Amino acid sequence: MQRRTRTLAQIELLPTELQQEIMSRAAKFSIDALRNLIIASPTLADVAADPHIYKNINLHTLTIFPLTTLTIYKDLMERCLNAGNVQAHYIRGLQEYFHHNNIAAGLPHIKIAAEGLYDNAIYLYALIMMCSGQQEIGRTMLDSLG
Repeated sequence: MQRRTRTLAQIELLPTELQQEIMSRAAKFSIDALRNLIIASPTLADVAADPHIYKNINLHTLTIFPLTTLTIYKDLMERCLNAGNVQAHYIRGLQEYFHHNNIAAGLPHIKIAAEGLYDNAIYLYALIMMCSGQQEIGRTMLDSLG
């Protein structure tokens, strides 16, 4: 039986740093774009394990449905949190603050996301600050949104 060898795609011939940058940019666009690159190439699947990529993955869909990550996407969420992904911090903050009713655990995640300039987190954190009597912090944050 003759064994087939796969021809490498042009992207697979690039230096690892460039592959990581391409993967990171795809991740910023959408998680589906990243998934398609990973499926297309075993080489790129290995490159995708870089924390820089997890930091940049666009988790917008999961921010709309944050409770889904309590049952699925657990590994992805942990990797994104460890990498400092602001959307992952926002999701975890929503889960802790509102779903688990654990303000002490949720508020720091929302604050990290707000300080990372994630607009939804800035808005939410500002409202929480204003409702908790810290109007100056809340107004300053709201003003930063323009």
